[in-house]
Amino acid sequence: MEQSLLPNIFDYLSTVDPFDHLTPAARDALAASVDILYLMKGDELAGQKIVGQGLFIVRLGAVEQCNPDRSLRARLADGDLFGFSQLHKSEHCDYTLTAIENTLLYRIPKQVLMQLIEEIPAVRDHFASQESVRLATTATMAEAADEALYLKPVRDVANTNMALVSASTSIHEVAKTMVEKHRSSALVMDGDKLLGIVTDRDMTKRVIVENIPLTSPVAVVMTRDPQVIDGESSMIEAIESMMQHNVRSLPVMDKGNVIGVLTATSLVEKSQVQAVFLISRIYRQESLEDLKALIPQRHAVFETLVDTGMHSRSVQQLMTLVADAFNKRLLQLAERELGPAPIPYAWFVAGSQARNEIHNLSDQDNGLILARQPDSEEKEYFRRLTEFVCYGLAECGYILCPGHMMATNPKWCVSLEQWLEYYRDWIIHPDSQGLLNISVFLDVRFLFGQQELVEALQHKLTAYMRGNQRFLAMLVANSLRVHPPLGMFRQFVLAKDGENRSVFNIKKQAVNLLVELTRIYALAAESQETEMSKRLEAAVKGGIISAASQQELIEACNFINQVRFRHQRLAHERGEPASNNIAPSLLTQFERNHLKDAFRIISRYQEAAQQRFHAKGVLR
Repeated sequence: MEQSLLPNIFDYLSTVDPFDHLTPAARDALAASVDILYLMKGDELAGQKIVGQGLFIVRLGAVEQCNPDRSLRARLADGDLFGFSQLHKSEHCDYTLTAIENTLLYRIPKQVLMQLIEEIPAVRDHFASQESVRLATTATMAEAADEALYLKPVRDVANTNMALVSASTSIHEVAKTMVEKHRSSALVMDGDKLLGIVTDRDMTKRVIVENIPLTSPVAVVMTRDPQVIDGESSMIEAIESMMQHNVRSLPVMDKGNVIGVLTATSLVEKSQVQAVFLISRIYRQESLEDLKALIPQRHAVFETLVDTGMHSRSVQQLMTLVADAFNKRLLQLAERELGPAPIPYAWFVAGSQARNEIHNLSDQDNGLILARQPDSEEKEYFRRLTEFVCYGLAECGYILCPGHMMATNPKWCVSLEQWLEYYRDWIIHPDSQGLLNISVFLDVRFLFGQQELVEALQHKLTAYMRGNQRFLAMLVANSLRVHPPLGMFRQFVLAKDGENRSVFNIKKQAVNLLVELTRIYALAAESQETEMSKRLEAAVKGGIISAASQQELIEACNFINQVRFRHQRLAHERGEPASNNIAPSLLTQFERNHLKDAFRIISRYQEAAQQRFHAKGVLR
C-alpha cells in the first residue's frame, strides 16, 4: 500500500466501531493491512472476491446487495460493513454486490480480522454471529446492574430479619423487640397469619401522643390488614405501592406467608432517589396547580435517567410509575371535589402506559368501565370526573390522545356490558375501524377503582380470542403494512420533517412493530400480560416462540429505545422539540450498525409471523 495513505486509513478506522477500541499500535498495524478497492457506478464485485476474503468497509459511495432472486437484500453506504457472513464460505456467495455510486472500499483481510477477534473482546463481541448477542453487548456494566436492580423481585431485597410479635404482646415488649432486631416495624402474627403491623411512627403518634399505656396489647395500636406485596413483584412495583399508600414498611408475601419486610429506607438506598421522591411528592399534592408545579421535576427525572445511562426498560418503568402517580392523584382529587362515585367504576390505562412504556413524549390512552348502565345524572358525574382527570393530565404534560382514545370520549366511558359488546364486535366481526380501536384497547391495565371490572373484561377477551386464528392473522396483516427502515437507500426509509430534513420515525418504523409482534404472540398464548417482557415469557411458555427468539426481540427493543431516548435528550440540548423522528446524519456509526441488527431482527420475525398465522392476503 502507498504509505502516504496510512494516516488517512488510521484516522478513519479510529471512527469505526469496533476498531476504535484498539490501541494506537494495533490500529496502525490494522491500517497497514487494509486493501483498497475502487468500484465505478454499475460495477459488480464477483462472489469469489467476497467469500472468504475478509471484512469490507464502505469508505465512500454506496453499494447494493441483491439476493439470488434479484430481490433487494440491503443498500450500504459510508461506514457500513459487509462480508463477515461470507467469511467462512469458500465458493458460493449469498448475494451479488453492485456499486450504485462510484465507491471506495476498504478490505480487512480474513486472517487479520480473525486475529483481532481472538485477541480483542470488543471486536469478538461486535462480530458475534447473532444480532441479539451483538445488541446485548451494547449495554454497559452499569446498565446491566441497573436492570438487575429495578427488575429484581422484592424477595431478593427484603430483609428477612423480622420483628415478629403476637397480638397480645405488650406495647413495651414490642418496642424492645424492635430495638433488639434493629427494625423500624414489627409484624403482628397469629401463627403464620399476618394480622397487622406497627411501626416506630405508630409508637409516636398512637402511643405517646394519645398516652396509651405501655402495658396495653399491641393490637390496640397496630394497623390491621396492612398493605402487602408479593415476593415476585419487582422493585419498581414496590416503590409505587409504598408511595401510593404512604407506607414505610411493606410485608413481603409468598403464597400467604410472610417472608420478609421491605422498608422505605432500603428503597431510597437502592433506587434513583430523584424518581422516588417525585412519586412521593405527587401523592402529597392537594390541587391541580400543585401537580402542575412538578412538571419541571418530571422532565428532570427523565433527563437524569438517560444521562446516567439507565437501561431503557428501567427508564420506561420509572416514568410509567410517575405517570400512574399523576393519574391516581388526579382521580383522588376528582372524587374529593365531586363526591363519591354513584356507580362502582374502574379506570384503566391503555397503550404505552398499560405496557409500562411511558417516556417524555407519551400521550394519554385510557378508559372507564362502569359496573352498570348509568342514568343521565350519573353520566354527568362521570363526564365531570373524566374531564377533571384527562384535562388535568394534559396540563401536567401528558398530551391528549390525537385519536381521542380517552375516558372523556363518551364511547370509552361505558358499562362493562357495553365494553364486552365492543370487544365481541372487534374480534368476532373485525373491520378496519375495529382493528384501529382494538390496537389501542388490547393493551389495558387497571389503575384505579374496582379491579374486578377490568379483570372481567380481560377474561372475556381471552375467551373471544381462544382459537380465533383469523383475527390473529388480521392483526399480523395489519402490522405488516409497515416495515422497519432496513434495505432502502442508505439503510433508512426517509421522509421529510417540518424542517425539510430527511428522517425516519423510530416509533412507527421500529418500536410499534415490536409492540404488535409481542402482542400477537401473547394473544396466541392466551396471556393477559401487557408488558413486553412478560408477554414474551408467556409466549415461550405457550410454545409460540423459543427462548432464543425471546432474547432477540428483547435486545432489539432495548437498543432501539436506548437510541430513541438519547436522541430525544440531544434534541432538548439543541433547543429543538423532542420527537420520534431521527435524521440518519445524527446517528453515530455505532448506532447505525446496531440499529441495522435490530431492524433485521424485526424484519425476520415479521416474515415468520406472516407464515405462522397465515396472514398473507387477509386484508385487502
